[in-house]
Amino acid sequence: MDTLDPKLQIQSDTAAQREALAAEWLSGAQVSARLGLISPHGDNDATQLRRQGKLLAVYMAQPVPCYRYPTWQFRAEGLPIDGLADILRVLRNLGSFEREPDGLARTTGWGEVEWFLSPHALLDERSPAEELAISPERVLQAARTELECEG
Repeated sequence: MDTLDPKLQIQSDTAAQREALAAEWLSGAQVSARLGLISPHGDNDATQLRRQGKLLAVYMAQPVPCYRYPTWQFRAEGLPIDGLADILRVLRNLGSFEREPDGLARTTGWGEVEWFLSPHALLDERSPAEELAISPERVLQAARTELECEG
């Protein structure tokens, strides 16, 4: 019986975990519909908000290339949580997330998601995603404190 190289096994496991996680999240069309942003030309305006740094999305290559939007960044009525764009700006300006080849401050989104889902000492060991709905200001401060110290 052949076994995968340990590196390949880790990559395979990570891809499967990401795929399962992202499957629970919203598509760009779902986000646009919730926000009433579908343009008459069929454009997906969630894409514009993602490109402007106002929404977080992760890139998925399989089964078809697309972006998925974590649900925890939205309030109950469907709007993005206040202050989300400020938090994303801090993460992207001060964080060490890999940039796109053209140098733009856009990423695949997975580095930011990892930050949002990891327990954080400055948030009483809650993840920033958990704290986001309660106190986006605390999440912003935690991001600034953590990332300014690293720089």
